[in-house]
This record gives sequence, structure tokens and C-alpha cells, in this order.
Amino acid sequence: MNEYKFLKIARTIFKVLGWAVLGLGIVTGAIVLITGGGAPTITPQGVEIPATPRAAGLIFMVMGAFYFFILFTVSEMISILLDLKASSKPVV
Repeated sequence: MNEYKFLKIARTIFKVLGWAVLGLGIVTGAIVLITGGGAPTITPQGVEIPATPRAAGLIFMVMGAFYFFILFTVSEMISILLDLKASSKPVV
């Protein structure tokens, strides 16, 4: 299975990225939920731009979980393909 070294590396990268995205999504969502996204900004023209609403924190958490699901699924699909290839070797 030396010819599929790239797929083994890609599988690992997708798993690591999945966990990283999940962790960052939860941390970012918690920060926005707790702080409310900061203070409103006032432009030089005197227009007030409202801060990010606290509910956006939940959106960050849900999106982190969704991207984790996608990345982890891709990783598992690669694992399944590698297992299929390994089990279909001809008997010599």
C-alpha cells in the first residue's frame, strides 16, 4: 500500500482539521455568546455600526460542528476506500 501514502496522509490531515475546526467553532461561539461580539463601532462620519449579536455565537458553534462532520466524513470515506483496496488484493 505504499502507492497510497498520499491518501493515508490526507486521511490524517482531514481528521486533524476536523477536530481543529470543531474546537475553534466552540471556542469562538462561546466567546461571542459571553462577550456579545464587542462594542458598537462609530465611523468617522458618525454612523454607528452595531456589534455582533450574541445569537451569532450559536451559529458559530453549529457551523463548527457541521464542518467537523464534513471533514470527519471525508476522512472516514478515505479509510473505507483504503480498506477496500487492501481486502481486494489478489492471492498469489
